[in-house]
Amino acid sequence: MDGRAFLDVAQRLSQQATEPDWRTAAGRAYYALLLEGRAALQRWGFMPQRRDQLHAFVRLRFVYAADQELKTIGLTLEDLVVLRNRADYQVENPGPFTSALAVQQAIRDARAAIALLDQMDGDPTRRTAAIAAIRAGSP
Repeated sequence: MDGRAFLDVAQRLSQQATEPDWRTAAGRAYYALLLEGRAALQRWGFMPQRRDQLHAFVRLRFVYAADQELKTIGLTLEDLVVLRNRADYQVENPGPFTSALAVQQAIRDARAAIALLDQMDGDPTRRTAAIAAIRAGSP
């Protein structure tokens, strides 16, 4: 299964009228981008070591890359994980989950970041540049 399949689930949940649905949608949007980012990194030859935490491994490869588009993907991951953490761990306060607005924006952001990954991966020149940028900025 592709990570992007979670976007369809997130979209369906975001159209519901309950806080639990919106909170769950936030997690699915985050995991859609995380898994697609991991898959791209693997195709590009970046594999986490056993000691690496997957979430940090993926996020930091993008955040520290010497390329603004890759950084944008990493920063989107950071924003999405903050929303997911609020959804999963701060349940005593509805925060951004009083409506579907924050989740719908998160889904749009995840979709845009995945589309950017697809564009980079589909263009050999951009893919080569992305790989070099990740190598140059890897922590």
